[in-house]
Amino acid sequence: MISASGIELRAGARVLIENATFRVAKGDRIGLVGRNGAGKTTLTKCLAGEGMPAGGTITRSGEVGYLPQDPRTGDLDVLARDRILSARGLDVLIRKMRDNEQRIAGGKGATREKALKQYERQETEFLTKGGYAAEAEAATIAAALNLPDRVLGQPLHTLSGGQRRRIELARILFSDADTLLLDEPTNHLDADSIIWLRDYLKTYRGGFIVISHDEDLVETVVNKVFYLDANRSQIDVYNMGWKLYQQQREADERRRKRERANAEKKAAALHSQADKMRAKATKTVAAQNMARRADKLLSGLEAVRQSDKVAKLRFPSPRPAARPP
Repeated sequence: MISASGIELRAGARVLIENATFRVAKGDRIGLVGRNGAGKTTLTKCLAGEGMPAGGTITRSGEVGYLPQDPRTGDLDVLARDRILSARGLDVLIRKMRDNEQRIAGGKGATREKALKQYERQETEFLTKGGYAAEAEAATIAAALNLPDRVLGQPLHTLSGGQRRRIELARILFSDADTLLLDEPTNHLDADSIIWLRDYLKTYRGGFIVISHDEDLVETVVNKVFYLDANRSQIDVYNMGWKLYQQQREADERRRKRERANAEKKAAALHSQADKMRAKATKTVAAQNMARRADKLLSGLEAVRQSDKVAKLRFPSPRPAARPP
């Protein structure tokens, strides 16, 4: 579980989020949405422990699996298969077991006996962590993400950026973490892998936050939506699925617009009345109080929602070829 209390996030001097409090519990399948630059990636980094909020506290219990948009790994000479298995520490155990197998086969006397005892301890630990069934599970996840054995047997530095990102996604899903933080997990996935990922997340037993431009994924898997409102620097929590969230958000925006219009109308009337009263010296104090009431009404209003800028693209129709090539 992840709990955030009164957190504030900044990008330089700009406030992204202020005084936000929420939690991610087991069974929460959360879609994190908001316009570009609202702070979605910054928030997930802080929740994962890879960044610090400007204010407030974040507490984590259990293991957290974090997939950033551009994953970086320390040792690029590691085999892709070992990188996935490292999520449960199986890669180190397997290497030690293979080393001891060689010592057992080629050693004699005390050396062979020592290697045999070490192998027995390592095999017990290996089986405790899932053993050969865990290896098969990792292979199944990798295959579902279009990572064949040929790729798994290569060092990471020989793989493309897209392949390495799929390796990281496979590693995180194999880790069996209590909470997942997935930033655009469908990047570099083909259609079959995306469908498999949707089904996987629908049945995931822990909690997760997913950032995705794949509306089908979000609509299929989430049961809550966190909306980062860049105008108000707030997180609105909707305890509902994607379609209901869209309807409720529009209703909330219409309500805020009505409230603002009513408040501006009342404030204008108060200012007009105050201006008339200032003409009389005996009513100057009352006019000032009335003006302050109007200013207070306006100061309590939320900012008007701004529509995201959308580029308008036009593709000219090409002339037909003179004859088929």
